[in-house]
Amino acid sequence: MKQILMLSNGPGELWGWVRPLSRELSSRGASITLALLPCQFASGEELNVAENLGTVDEIIAPSTLAGTVRAMNGAGKKCSIVFQLGGDLLWGRMASRAGRGPLLCYTYGRKSGTGRCDRVYTAFDAMAGNIGPVQVTGDLVLDSLEMDGSLPRNGTEEKQARTIAFFPGSRPAIRKFTLPFLREMGAVLRRKYPSCELRAVVSPFAPSSEDQAWRDAGFVPACRESALKGVDFAVTQPGTNTLELMHLGIPFLVLVPFSSLRNVPVSGIAGLIAGMPLAGPMFREWALKRKGARAGFLAWPNRIAGRAVVEEMVGDFSPVEAAERVSFWIDDFGRRESVRSSLAELSASALRGAAKRIADEMEKEILPV
Repeated sequence: MKQILMLSNGPGELWGWVRPLSRELSSRGASITLALLPCQFASGEELNVAENLGTVDEIIAPSTLAGTVRAMNGAGKKCSIVFQLGGDLLWGRMASRAGRGPLLCYTYGRKSGTGRCDRVYTAFDAMAGNIGPVQVTGDLVLDSLEMDGSLPRNGTEEKQARTIAFFPGSRPAIRKFTLPFLREMGAVLRRKYPSCELRAVVSPFAPSSEDQAWRDAGFVPACRESALKGVDFAVTQPGTNTLELMHLGIPFLVLVPFSSLRNVPVSGIAGLIAGMPLAGPMFREWALKRKGARAGFLAWPNRIAGRAVVEEMVGDFSPVEAAERVSFWIDDFGRRESVRSSLAELSASALRGAAKRIADEMEKEILPV
């Protein structure tokens, strides 16, 4: 293969998409330049994680708007192909024009500019419906889980001691809000289940210095690779985490308390307004509530199935109310197993080997040798 320019932005895309695809392409002799795009969804640790991937030859760090324009023009001229995995396709089109090479995109849904891509790939048939011309290649997140040695479980037996996993988020502002919220939730759950283990699933994008704060709050911080072993139930936010849990067959609850919305990034022009002092946070909360009212399902398993497979708790609720909802699921083994079975069916509908399938297609159709 020739020189490939990969573009990515947020933590989910870098860890779940770039990691497995760059490994596959690198194993086939591709020379990979990874450009990290400026992004309001970034955690601030993307550069550090990218440097430890071991599968890219060059990394272009996030920059200012002007710096990113220069980087896209410069890197695009040196590469034979541009592959965008997250972020605004404006940058991919800019780089592909500079190098006069094809633009490829992997996405979970329609986004502005997909019609101008030479190839668009997605994970599930249900995601392909509103994108346009697209190839369903399987879920790169599943490849990422297999890299970590994580395998779907074939069923569980009810046990006395409970293990509940919590995803505090990959972005500092969200984790700052989440910690006191989950601390109060955890206190309620420990009173009801004295022998339960509460795990904080530590993001690879979170500094290790935060581990002690989670211990002080009554949680066991666990690295990504081992955090979900033996877990009965999980509590998470919308995002790639919901696909990971689906593939692992772990029942979960999605929590979106409206009190957290002032810490959630907003994309596009609305994001610029939300970043303004004073009125910005209030605008962000209003914009996200308005978007949420129109969005339908938030968890990917629900969106893929077109029905409520897992529960989504969205609105004005307290940590105590959230803990009571978790308790409802913990006490109902049969209901959890029903959800687990539905998640397994959805996961089985995904084609396996997404990274290999994409690389095969690239070699055959785009960069024939």
